[in-house]
Amino acid sequence: MKKETRLTIGILAIAFSFGLNITGIIPVLGMISEKYTQYSTGVIQLMQTLPYALLMLGALMVGWLTTKFSKKKIVLAGLAIIGICGVIPFFLEQFMALLITRLLIGYGFGIVGPMVAAIIAETMEPENRTKYLGLHVVGMGTGAMVCNILGANLAKNGLHYFYLVYLAAFISIVIVMSTLEETPPASGIKATDMKLDTMVYVLAFVSFLHTMFINVYSTNISMYLSQNMRENTGAAGAATAVNAALAMLVGIFFSQISGILKRATLPFSFFAAAIGYAVLLLLPSMPGVLLASALCGVSLSCFTAMGSYLVTIYAKPEAVAKASGLFSVIGSIGGLIAPVSMGSAAAVIGANTPMHQFAIAFSGMLIMGVLMIILAGIRFGEKNTEME
Repeated sequence: MKKETRLTIGILAIAFSFGLNITGIIPVLGMISEKYTQYSTGVIQLMQTLPYALLMLGALMVGWLTTKFSKKKIVLAGLAIIGICGVIPFFLEQFMALLITRLLIGYGFGIVGPMVAAIIAETMEPENRTKYLGLHVVGMGTGAMVCNILGANLAKNGLHYFYLVYLAAFISIVIVMSTLEETPPASGIKATDMKLDTMVYVLAFVSFLHTMFINVYSTNISMYLSQNMRENTGAAGAATAVNAALAMLVGIFFSQISGILKRATLPFSFFAAAIGYAVLLLLPSMPGVLLASALCGVSLSCFTAMGSYLVTIYAKPEAVAKASGLFSVIGSIGGLIAPVSMGSAAAVIGANTPMHQFAIAFSGMLIMGVLMIILAGIRFGEKNTEME
């Protein structure tokens, strides 16, 4: 098997299991609420976001971990944590077991996530990285969709059967063991010596803003359909499906897309979302919702792949894992605070409604798109001739 083929299969396997982070326990939140009636709705919902606590810790530690262990071993350890913590609630149905495993599983996701960019940067020359970073996005989207559907169907036999979906992590372990090459850790280098280019911090902050604004779509589209168009959950499901499908298509063809747009790729990711939000504001109809969903999916996938690519360019080879971890953490913070920050901003301009949040997100994405054009002219692409 060719080196490129092995890398493709390995990346898809890792990304597929990372998609479990997106799935979380969303398909069975209602069942969990019914089972553990002694706990409030807020506590139950916390089970979905709790992994972020240790996810951020793990992502911040990957730079140090790469000085002690090979990237392959770090990935295998992370996948093992995901698989073990994910499946334990199948055997132990106590709420405390769920709480502890949901917390610990975040560390597994935290150390696995940044490793993909690090492995690609270590294995591939800059001009070949966009293809594999696009595949990473495709793998995550596929994992999230498949695990959502499979998990929901398993749960029909009982709540605890849902957790068997996390067995996917063990399948990924087998695939990674047989496809990825073993490389030595960054010996002789301390994590504190891994200095990051200023652009890495800029990209991390840009990720924070993009994640915060793009989350307005996912947290409001269902309510928008219900309040403004009197549509049922089927319409929300269709919108979500279109969003995911376009995100995956962009991932598949990201190498070609970035080849055409070049330095404009990152600004394009912001403008695509801005147009999507404008459509929601100006065309309150189901076709408008589907078009906006598609554009937001394009934005998310394009930004994730291009942002990750630029991180691999501006970070030194031995510091890519550390830089990717920072990029992941700062972006995650944007997602965590999005509901509160966007809701508060919407209340200031009128009321905390989906329409007001869409208006704020439109403005934010549009302004960021313009700033990205300026930044692209100053810095982006100056280290990689293929983006000229």
